[in-house]
Amino acid sequence: MKRLTSEIIVDAPPENVWDILAEIPAYPDWNNSTRIVPDGKKPDEITYGLTAVRPNGQEVSWRLTGRMLDRRKPDLIAWRLGMPGFVFLSMAYTLTPRGVGTHVLFSAEVSGLVPRIFPNHFPNLLPAPMAGTLRALKRRAEVTGSRPAPVPVTRKKPRHGGPPPRRR
Repeated sequence: MKRLTSEIIVDAPPENVWDILAEIPAYPDWNNSTRIVPDGKKPDEITYGLTAVRPNGQEVSWRLTGRMLDRRKPDLIAWRLGMPGFVFLSMAYTLTPRGVGTHVLFSAEVSGLVPRIFPNHFPNLLPAPMAGTLRALKRRAEVTGSRPAPVPVTRKKPRHGGPPPRRR
């Protein structure tokens, strides 16, 4: 098993950072390094995709399906992805308060047959997308953290229960 980590300090409270990470459908709005798509029918199942660049400059895209393992507000979000028998990827964001900010540790553990056959494959591919995700998270949290949350618009229903009837 190979463990990779990337970390960053975000100038926002852990709750704000956790809220951004927990809103899986909004990832494309702020994160160009990886794609996480929830399954419409099973909320704990996701598809994780990324495009990594090999040292020779060649891009490698891959997608893995998996499931959310843990959502503990405000300190942890984790999932496990993979193809049974070939490769498993366990990923987690661990959030720790640091003054008024948050230390974010993004970790990935790679195991299975593929990492044993190609031991340098994932260690060379994952660090750049992981670091890119953390930089994008920092930008998102620090920009949205300084603005007040939007006030939801509530519309009152007409007292009579709907639009007036059509006249003939």
